[in-house]
Amino acid sequence: MKSKQFYSSPAWRYCAKYVLLYYANDDYMVQCSTSGVWMPVNSSKAHCGHLHKVFDGTKTNFATALEFENLAPQSHQENVYKGGNQLEMYRWLVNKHGQKAMDLLEIKKNIICKLDKFTMEYWRDYYKQKFNELVAVKGNPWKK
Repeated sequence: MKSKQFYSSPAWRYCAKYVLLYYANDDYMVQCSTSGVWMPVNSSKAHCGHLHKVFDGTKTNFATALEFENLAPQSHQENVYKGGNQLEMYRWLVNKHGQKAMDLLEIKKNIICKLDKFTMEYWRDYYKQKFNELVAVKGNPWKK
Protein backbone atom coordinates (compact mmCIF):
# COMPACT_ATOMS: atom_id res chain seq x y z
CA MET A 1 0.00 0.00 0.00
CA LYS A 2 1.25 3.44 -0.91
CA SER A 3 0.98 6.56 1.21
CA LYS A 4 -1.68 8.19 -0.96
CA GLN A 5 -3.82 5.03 -0.85
CA PHE A 6 -3.58 4.86 2.94
CA TYR A 7 -4.35 8.50 3.66
CA SER A 8 -7.30 8.59 1.24
CA SER A 9 -8.82 5.35 2.52
CA PRO A 10 -12.15 5.29 4.37
CA ALA A 11 -10.39 3.51 7.25
CA TRP A 12 -8.01 6.44 7.77
CA ARG A 13 -10.71 9.08 7.28
CA TYR A 14 -12.93 7.53 9.97
CA CYS A 15 -9.96 6.90 12.24
CA ALA A 16 -8.64 10.47 11.98
CA LYS A 17 -12.06 12.03 12.56
CA TYR A 18 -12.64 9.75 15.53
CA VAL A 19 -9.31 10.70 17.13
CA LEU A 20 -9.88 14.42 16.61
CA LEU A 21 -13.45 14.31 17.92
CA TYR A 22 -12.44 12.10 20.86
CA TYR A 23 -9.97 14.73 22.09
CA ALA A 24 -12.14 17.75 21.19
CA ASN A 25 -13.82 19.88 23.82
CA ASP A 26 -17.53 20.81 23.83
CA ASP A 27 -16.86 23.69 21.42
CA TYR A 28 -15.29 21.30 18.88
CA MET A 29 -11.84 22.67 19.54
CA VAL A 30 -8.88 20.31 19.77
CA GLN A 31 -5.45 21.01 21.20
CA CYS A 32 -2.30 20.01 19.33
CA SER A 33 -0.56 17.33 21.36
CA THR A 34 2.88 18.79 20.65
CA SER A 35 2.53 22.58 20.42
CA GLY A 36 -0.56 23.20 22.54
CA VAL A 37 -2.24 25.27 19.80
CA TRP A 38 -6.04 25.07 19.77
CA MET A 39 -7.81 24.46 16.44
CA PRO A 40 -11.34 23.79 15.25
CA VAL A 41 -11.64 20.01 14.99
CA ASN A 42 -13.00 20.25 11.44
CA SER A 43 -10.29 22.63 10.22
CA SER A 44 -7.71 21.65 7.61
CA LYS A 45 -5.13 22.74 10.20
CA ALA A 46 -6.19 19.95 12.57
CA HIS A 47 -4.39 16.71 11.74
CA CYS A 48 -4.28 13.29 13.29
CA GLY A 49 -0.59 12.53 13.72
CA HIS A 50 1.28 9.28 14.26
CA LEU A 51 3.92 8.64 16.90
CA HIS A 52 5.27 5.71 14.87
CA LYS A 53 5.06 6.94 11.29
CA VAL A 54 3.32 4.73 8.77
CA PHE A 55 5.70 5.66 5.95
CA ASP A 56 9.07 6.87 7.15
CA GLY A 57 11.21 6.40 4.07
CA THR A 58 13.03 3.29 5.22
CA LYS A 59 10.38 0.93 6.55
CA THR A 60 6.71 0.74 7.28
CA ASN A 61 4.94 0.44 10.58
CA PHE A 62 1.66 -0.95 9.32
CA ALA A 63 0.95 -2.84 12.55
CA THR A 64 0.54 0.46 14.43
CA ALA A 65 -0.87 2.59 11.60
CA LEU A 66 -4.42 2.61 12.98
CA GLU A 67 -3.81 1.91 16.66
CA PHE A 68 -5.53 4.56 18.79
CA GLU A 69 -2.60 4.76 21.23
CA ASN A 70 -0.30 5.68 18.31
CA LEU A 71 -2.41 8.68 17.29
CA ALA A 72 -2.87 12.20 18.59
CA PRO A 73 -4.23 15.53 17.40
CA GLN A 74 -1.61 17.75 15.81
CA SER A 75 -1.49 21.03 13.98
CA HIS A 76 -0.57 21.02 10.30
CA GLN A 77 2.64 22.85 11.22
CA GLU A 78 3.74 20.22 13.75
CA ASN A 79 2.68 17.20 11.71
CA VAL A 80 4.03 18.29 8.33
CA TYR A 81 6.86 20.73 8.91
CA LYS A 82 8.23 19.45 12.22
CA GLY A 83 7.98 15.76 11.36
CA GLY A 84 5.41 15.14 14.06
CA ASN A 85 7.63 16.37 16.92
CA GLN A 86 7.76 12.79 18.15
CA LEU A 87 9.39 13.38 21.54
CA GLU A 88 6.63 15.76 22.60
CA MET A 89 3.98 13.47 21.15
CA TYR A 90 5.44 10.52 23.05
CA ARG A 91 5.24 12.47 26.32
CA TRP A 92 1.65 13.47 25.58
CA LEU A 93 0.62 9.91 24.73
CA VAL A 94 2.27 8.52 27.88
CA ASN A 95 0.25 11.05 29.87
CA LYS A 96 -2.98 9.99 28.12
CA HIS A 97 -2.51 6.21 27.90
CA GLY A 98 0.26 5.29 30.34
CA GLN A 99 3.73 3.86 29.94
CA LYS A 100 2.49 0.28 29.61
CA ALA A 101 0.44 1.16 26.52
CA MET A 102 3.47 2.87 24.98
CA ASP A 103 5.66 -0.17 25.74
CA LEU A 104 3.12 -2.45 24.01
CA LEU A 105 3.00 -0.10 21.04
CA GLU A 106 6.80 -0.23 20.78
CA ILE A 107 6.63 -4.03 20.59
CA LYS A 108 3.74 -4.01 18.13
CA LYS A 109 5.46 -1.68 15.66
CA ASN A 110 7.90 -4.51 14.86
CA ILE A 111 5.21 -7.03 13.94
CA ILE A 112 4.95 -7.72 10.24
CA CYS A 113 1.55 -6.60 9.00
CA LYS A 114 -0.02 -5.96 5.63
CA LEU A 115 -2.75 -3.44 5.15
CA ASP A 116 -4.64 -5.56 2.67
CA LYS A 117 -8.26 -5.09 1.63
CA PHE A 118 -9.61 -7.26 4.48
CA THR A 119 -7.55 -5.44 7.13
CA MET A 120 -8.52 -2.01 5.84
CA GLU A 121 -12.20 -3.01 5.75
CA TYR A 122 -11.92 -4.23 9.35
CA TRP A 123 -10.41 -0.90 10.48
CA ARG A 124 -12.93 1.09 8.42
CA ASP A 125 -15.85 -0.70 10.09
CA TYR A 126 -14.24 -0.44 13.53
CA TYR A 127 -13.62 3.31 13.35
CA LYS A 128 -16.91 4.02 11.58
CA GLN A 129 -18.74 2.43 14.50
CA LYS A 130 -16.58 4.23 17.09
CA PHE A 131 -17.02 7.53 15.25
CA ASN A 132 -20.80 7.14 14.99
CA GLU A 133 -21.03 6.27 18.70
CA LEU A 134 -19.04 9.39 19.57
CA VAL A 135 -21.10 11.55 17.21
CA ALA A 136 -24.26 10.35 19.00
CA VAL A 137 -22.83 11.86 22.21
CA LYS A 138 -20.87 14.89 20.98
CA GLY A 139 -22.50 15.73 17.64
CA ASN A 140 -20.80 15.94 14.27
CA PRO A 141 -18.81 19.14 13.62
CA TRP A 142 -18.19 18.07 10.01
CA LYS A 143 -21.93 18.37 9.31
CA LYS A 144 -22.23 21.98 10.51
